[in-house]
Amino acid sequence: MEKVKQAIKQNSWPSTVIVAVSGGVDSVVLLHALAQMPIRIVVAHVNYHLRSESNEDASFVAKLAQKMNVIFEQRDWQTIPDHAVEKEARIFRYDFFNTLAKQYQTDTIVVAHHANDQAETVLLKMIRGGQLRQMSGMMAKTNHIIRPFLALTKQELVAYANRNQLKWREDSTNSDPNYTPRNLLRNDVLPKLTTINAQAVRHINDMAQQIQNQERLIDEQAAIYAQNIVSWHTIPQAWQAPTLKYWLQSHQIFNIKENQIMEALQLLNNDSKPNGSIALNQGVQLVKSYDQLGLQKEQNRGQVLSPVMLKLNQRYFLANQSWLWTDQEPIHQDSAIAFSMAAKKAVICLRSANSSDKIALINGHKKLRRLAIDEKLTLQEREAMLVLTTMNDDIVAVRLRNNEWRVSAEYTVKQNTQPNWLVWRIEET
Repeated sequence: MEKVKQAIKQNSWPSTVIVAVSGGVDSVVLLHALAQMPIRIVVAHVNYHLRSESNEDASFVAKLAQKMNVIFEQRDWQTIPDHAVEKEARIFRYDFFNTLAKQYQTDTIVVAHHANDQAETVLLKMIRGGQLRQMSGMMAKTNHIIRPFLALTKQELVAYANRNQLKWREDSTNSDPNYTPRNLLRNDVLPKLTTINAQAVRHINDMAQQIQNQERLIDEQAAIYAQNIVSWHTIPQAWQAPTLKYWLQSHQIFNIKENQIMEALQLLNNDSKPNGSIALNQGVQLVKSYDQLGLQKEQNRGQVLSPVMLKLNQRYFLANQSWLWTDQEPIHQDSAIAFSMAAKKAVICLRSANSSDKIALINGHKKLRRLAIDEKLTLQEREAMLVLTTMNDDIVAVRLRNNEWRVSAEYTVKQNTQPNWLVWRIEET
């Protein structure tokens, strides 16, 4: 009794909370304990329609909410998927909880996870593999989710319910070890572990708490290094992986696999490869460009501009800019390049650059790939490189950066020659 009361009282509760109530003993005890506090309670119940007794569970929770004089909200799961049911159900219910939190203007959602749930979670993470951080299990508080019962065992919650003569619903699927991997741990593995040590659940929870404490300390130091992550080589090697993980998570990139971290570290420490990228999750790439470290969405990478024929003194809108090949001197020369055509030609072309393209320089020809390296172009700048060519595909000029072009030595403006211009700014009259 005192443990449950203390678990509730040690939290600072806002005026309104959303309480997830399935009808099982855990959530019924949670609702009963919270009802003793001077707060407004909104009971959130999801009817998944996965079992024949689902409607009876919903009716039970609705009557319980009415009896306790609290608000009752229900959402029904109508579109049940053919696979990954557990994952999709979790997404559905937390979307419901978050919607209620906004509706009732609160930032607190309370769930009834307890020490046995924590032990099951830790064992599942260990079996499935992953990073040490994942072995820490659930946090007592994650953003706006509060789990006040994490330090209490299932047996203690049942004892509280019996002491207070509470009624609850039993989920028949919970006792089926073949229903989910978690059920197998709950019904077979954990009971056998307790025959080795009666405090097995407690000890697994203690280990999870120790990992959480260590991860907190690691994050504190990683946060310091991450402030100057551009100076990558100044970060001690032992701290590079934690710093990179922290930096990625601070940019909302989660669930990074260990092999992705290892690949990224190899790239960042490879001085012979100044540019490169590693695919992460959520359609994001980690990009190394010389001393710069950044992230970019895959769909935001430079778009390939197909060859477009530019006729003299006709304006075009390409690559989000206005383009004009003209024999008239432009008003804004800061948004134009001058070049000289040996003979009057009706058409020139503008297209994306290829790594095999070559441009004539004073001391010979150079591939654009080599030129990009010499000019220390970032990966994004390389992808955005454009070339101006003749109809025979001779390179007239190449765009290195936004307003920075390199004109071929064969087409530079010489004395007593009339220049042509390529303009990429709308002229003002």
